[in-house]
Amino acid sequence: MKKTTLPVFGVSALAILALTACGGGTTASQESAPATASETAAATPTPAKQYTNEELAGLVGEVKESDGTSRAVVSGQELIAQFEPVRVLTKATIEPAECANLGTLGAYQSIDGSTSAGTTRSKTGDFITSLALTSGVETGLLQASLDKSESQIEACKKVTLSAEGDTMTLTTEKISGVGNVPGTVALKTLMVMPDGKTGAIYTAHAIKDGVLISATASGNNAASGGPEAAGALMDQAAALIK
Repeated sequence: MKKTTLPVFGVSALAILALTACGGGTTASQESAPATASETAAATPTPAKQYTNEELAGLVGEVKESDGTSRAVVSGQELIAQFEPVRVLTKATIEPAECANLGTLGAYQSIDGSTSAGTTRSKTGDFITSLALTSGVETGLLQASLDKSESQIEACKKVTLSAEGDTMTLTTEKISGVGNVPGTVALKTLMVMPDGKTGAIYTAHAIKDGVLISATASGNNAASGGPEAAGALMDQAAALIK
């Protein structure tokens, strides 16, 4: 079988980063008298709205750049296809193996049966950024995806990608200060290429009223403003979800 070398994967760290910019407890029950029908209805939470692809695309289309312009919108399979350049990296030997989906690189993680829409990748200042919204399934499934993203911060805090003697390393840590959406899970992944060049990818996820919001910002590790760029997208999207 023909092998793919890491230099093919990333001639430069920034080229890869440009392509990859797109990764409660229960309470104890208490004995009480049977509730009346009205009490039962009042205690039942209203299910969160499940948005269609078209509705999500409409929300994404309202997200503005700092100069007031809007980006092109992609949905469904088009959104997933944006991240194929990232998935090329899965041809390498990846350790730990459970990190092979490369969620810490900001690759969009689709959920079976869900709807989705997002922005095309675009450069904002020193960073390539993107936004994705996922809905169409029960909130529990969205939460499971969010929990998986959070668990990968620890499980995938150090990942190596190797092929034919070349190695890239990914180091991931949890960060704060990425937007103001309650419950946001945010991470930074430092990417070191075989030639020593480095890049940083900032990824954030949060759930707002039946929608999983995901944003990424990637660029040179020396550049500042990545968390702010991703956070601005998170905050805008959350404000549009009523």
